[in-house]
Amino acid sequence: MRLYKRLPVYFIIVLCSNCQYKFPELPTPGTGTADFSKTIAIGNSLTAGFANGALYDQGQANAYVNIIAGQINRVIPVTFNQPDINSPVGYSGTTTDGTPMGRLILVNPANPFPMPIIPGDPFNDNYAGDKTALNNFGVPGLRLIDVDVAGYAGQNRYFKRFALDVTNSSVLSDALAANATFFTFWLGNNDILGYATGGATGNENGDGSNGDDLVSVAVFTAKYATVIARLVQDGAQGVIANIPDVTDIPFFTTVPYNFLYFNNSVPADTLAVYNLNQQYANYNQGLAEALAAGEITAAEAGKRQVDFTFGANALLLYDEYLTDLSHRGLASIRPATGSDLPTFRSALVIGRDLGAGIVGTEAPLEDAYVLTPEEQSIIAARTAEFNAVIKAVAGQYSENLALVDMNAIFREFAARGVSIEGSLLTASIFPPFGGFSLDGIHPNPRGAAFIANRFIEAINRTFAATIPLVNPNNYPGNELPVLN
Repeated sequence: MRLYKRLPVYFIIVLCSNCQYKFPELPTPGTGTADFSKTIAIGNSLTAGFANGALYDQGQANAYVNIIAGQINRVIPVTFNQPDINSPVGYSGTTTDGTPMGRLILVNPANPFPMPIIPGDPFNDNYAGDKTALNNFGVPGLRLIDVDVAGYAGQNRYFKRFALDVTNSSVLSDALAANATFFTFWLGNNDILGYATGGATGNENGDGSNGDDLVSVAVFTAKYATVIARLVQDGAQGVIANIPDVTDIPFFTTVPYNFLYFNNSVPADTLAVYNLNQQYANYNQGLAEALAAGEITAAEAGKRQVDFTFGANALLLYDEYLTDLSHRGLASIRPATGSDLPTFRSALVIGRDLGAGIVGTEAPLEDAYVLTPEEQSIIAARTAEFNAVIKAVAGQYSENLALVDMNAIFREFAARGVSIEGSLLTASIFPPFGGFSLDGIHPNPRGAAFIANRFIEAINRTFAATIPLVNPNNYPGNELPVLN
């Protein structure tokens, strides 16, 4: 049994070749009605420059907000100080023996997959620079509902690094203390992301006390309106972004549903297929009996039928939305379909024996490692509800705020990719065209430049500014895989 091969690069080229992007010719650069004299950024890991599973120097330097500040600086002199991590390799946790792990790199050119650099850099617990002079308040892990929590440094070591007062500061209070004239604000993603990356196993209407919960609309609405009101209350201008559908990112689109492969010329595979079908013979018979008894429909019986064959095979997964047939001794399992989204983390367990048999065949892939269509619908509906709140708030302060429709931008990008001056950029982690870093969630520098341009375009539209765009082709993408 082996992993199913990925799509060849030429297939990606076909998908993207019709989506062209050329830089519009702008008049003389200018600020329009925007006051950039003191510009700050508030956000989560995307704003901080987190990439490849870690916060490290290259990611920070190419954070989309730092790119925006650099373009503003081409028009008027501005300062944009970041809480530099001073970490070339970064920190993404430790091995079992306590050795620091660094950022992810691609290994194994024949079948590339991400692995951390070992050793990585120890985590830098304290920013040694002037904390009162910071402009970037991007904090990895920050949710909207956390932004005004006093003492948040006690919950988040990334904020603890640069909080003005680790006991009493909130991210918002420190940002307000900067007395900004202009701000970028992109929060709300993580209020959905934790629920999604956990396979939608959390509370569907949480209050935020559990990071795996989907934050309720009521909690989100109250918080968003309050936070934006405080940011603009003294006349500050800004640009805010709505929330992409998280299922458009590689964390949910990289692992194929038919991840396993049996080769009929390999005796071990031939035996495995035979044994698996024998193992599920009673299960399939039980489905037939449930159908005859009217307990399930013919469609559900067909959906749940397990039959392994040679070639690519769908993963076997647990599905809580199936009819409960436990009284017949039948588990709620079925083969995956193209509508299911195995998560990035599923690749760590698929094909392994974790005690109950080989995951994906002898044992089902647990709910925490996959988003079913029903769970995707829940996430899409909540994303739409949150974005309606963001749009309403943007409309309330239309003279002060520009709005970036990141939801529509990511949807188009995921579906078609983009050709920028003849060079491709895709919603993938794989070089040379991928715009996401190897964690499947955060952009790489080329992707960050693409995002920065979308913010700049919104600023220019709303404030009659002519801030120049950047060319993402001038920024590095992901490195080619190396031998492990």
